[in-house]
Amino acid sequence: MLSTARLISSPRWKSRLTGSRAATAVVRLGLTILVAVAALVVGAGVGGSAHAEPPSRLPTQVVDSANVLTTTQRDRLQNSIDQLYNDHEVQLWVVYVRDFGGLTAQQWAQHSVAQSDLGDRDVLLAVAADDRAYYFDSPESIDGLDQDALDDIARGDIVPALKNNDWAGAGQAAVTGISDAMTPSHTGAITAAAVGGVAVVGAAGALFYTRRRKRKQIDAGLEAMREQELTGDQLAAQPLEVLDPWSREVLTDTDNAIRTSEEELQLAVGEFGSSETSPFSDALAAAKKGLADSFVLRQRLDDSIPETPDEQRSMLVQIITTCIDVDAALDAQVESFDAMRNLLINADSRLAELTQKLVAVRARIEQSQEQLDTLIAEHGETVLASITNNITLAHEELDFAEHSSDQGREAADAPAGEQGPAVAAIRSAEGALEQANRLLDAIDNADRNIAAAHSRMPALIDEVEGELTEAEALTADGGPALATAAAAATTAVAAARSDFSDDPLGTFTALIDADAELDRALDAARSASAERQRRSELLTAAITSAQAKVSAASDFISTRRGAIQSIARTRLSEAQRLLEHANESSATDPVAASDSARRAGSLADQALMAAQGDVAQWQQNQQPHPSGGSVTGAVLGGILVDSFLRGGMGGGRGWGGGFGGGGYGSGGRSPGSFGGSGTSGRIGVGGRF
Repeated sequence: MLSTARLISSPRWKSRLTGSRAATAVVRLGLTILVAVAALVVGAGVGGSAHAEPPSRLPTQVVDSANVLTTTQRDRLQNSIDQLYNDHEVQLWVVYVRDFGGLTAQQWAQHSVAQSDLGDRDVLLAVAADDRAYYFDSPESIDGLDQDALDDIARGDIVPALKNNDWAGAGQAAVTGISDAMTPSHTGAITAAAVGGVAVVGAAGALFYTRRRKRKQIDAGLEAMREQELTGDQLAAQPLEVLDPWSREVLTDTDNAIRTSEEELQLAVGEFGSSETSPFSDALAAAKKGLADSFVLRQRLDDSIPETPDEQRSMLVQIITTCIDVDAALDAQVESFDAMRNLLINADSRLAELTQKLVAVRARIEQSQEQLDTLIAEHGETVLASITNNITLAHEELDFAEHSSDQGREAADAPAGEQGPAVAAIRSAEGALEQANRLLDAIDNADRNIAAAHSRMPALIDEVEGELTEAEALTADGGPALATAAAAATTAVAAARSDFSDDPLGTFTALIDADAELDRALDAARSASAERQRRSELLTAAITSAQAKVSAASDFISTRRGAIQSIARTRLSEAQRLLEHANESSATDPVAASDSARRAGSLADQALMAAQGDVAQWQQNQQPHPSGGSVTGAVLGGILVDSFLRGGMGGGRGWGGGFGGGGYGSGGRSPGSFGGSGTSGRIGVGGRF
């Protein structure tokens, strides 16, 4: 009568057993129980098992009515269970019976869960030794112990022990598997030492096999991640047991790289000065910030406050991707850093080259002066106003280059550690020489450029004006760079129209320069526009796909809700939320919207798969009913509520009777109504071994 008392005391049942129909319902319930008990007695007398063990309230956490454990094994298993509770506040109940009394493994286990008042931190392993069947049951609310974890523990740890009739090993494997699932970076935390004494060969062998197998799986996953580049989605799909050690590894490697880079940079700053090394200092500062943020996340994962598996995955992926980005940013500076160091190493040869270039440019000045005088005589000084001062400016650049070269030699001759200024001096001298050559080139090309200006200026003006029209349409994609280039080109076109006759060479050269800059800005804007269009198309496709997947999952779940458990419902709810976010942010943040839509589609797929699995499992558990398939369909569709799925075990297994006004009732099914679920969902895995 324990199940009857529990049923009537349930708040959901109390609400239905009130008023004028309460007495009738109780009578019908009692009659149903009597019929069910009589059926069980007759069944046992005719052909039932002499060892039938119906579900009952579990008196202790290790129940061995099948007598498959020795006293030592039982005590050792209880010690392990106690240690599991101390470490994770999870209570494991292990039951060994001869058979499941004619029920399926899942039915027997969930009846026992209900009758034993197991809570949201209680896990049950039920084993039928003679039936060669088991069921591993857990609440959904335990972080780290999801359906995938249960499947892995059952199939990889518990079943191998059961197949070898290692009953104690199966219980120990459940303890170890739960501990590993909740602390993935500390595989095998519970060992024989934790439970005291020396384990028997069977149990110790099972535990050793479990740890070795999981270690190999983790090592294989880590090796695969080291050898290939993964996308963000591929990285997020990795198991937590791989992501956790990988995050620790990349954290350590990145920290070492930053420390080494900092030491090298300190030497470089001493040699070259803070100005010359500022790009590397900025890169190092950004890397240190990214590393610090990653260490904060790692600390949150390691503290005593637990995170859900999804939170763990998100944080681990963020640690790994941040460290990879930090490492790549530092690598991007290596070539420039090495070039700076090599410039110092090769300072003597570079300074010798500078001397040769200085001599060559000074020799050009006399020839360029003669060319300028000839041009002025032919075209007049006004036409050549843009280049008349080039000779003077070239002299000034050469003087600066020579002075910088002298400073470079002095720095190169200084003691080691004080030679850094040589790099800046050499670069300054090279820049001045390049500028002097450009000034003289303008004089040498002036005659040809004047002729080109007269013939090409109209076409060039038309070309630039056409580009300016295009730039107006690409303002949003071009940004400040395009706006600046367009403004300069507009000014150059206006000058070409108004000042060309007085300064054809200057206005033509200015317009060519403005056109080149506008071309570069337009190329970038066109690429940005194409990318924006591509992102828009991808976003539309992602949202459309997500909408279809969410709709399909929602339709499937809503029409079969009588069998659907919480995993599918949770995935669908999150998919719907992400899809709504994608639609809301599509105009303001298309990148984030696309990501939300893709995640929504993925979760919808997971919801549909989980729902299909729930329906398949539900159908396997159904027993024929005299009223035919219509009743089964009503329960599956959610029109009638199956209390077996809702967690409320109600006495007999027959049909008939009902709540108050009649209908389907004491078989555990009733019409759905307004109100809460009354119990929390549980998940599990089981079968034959």
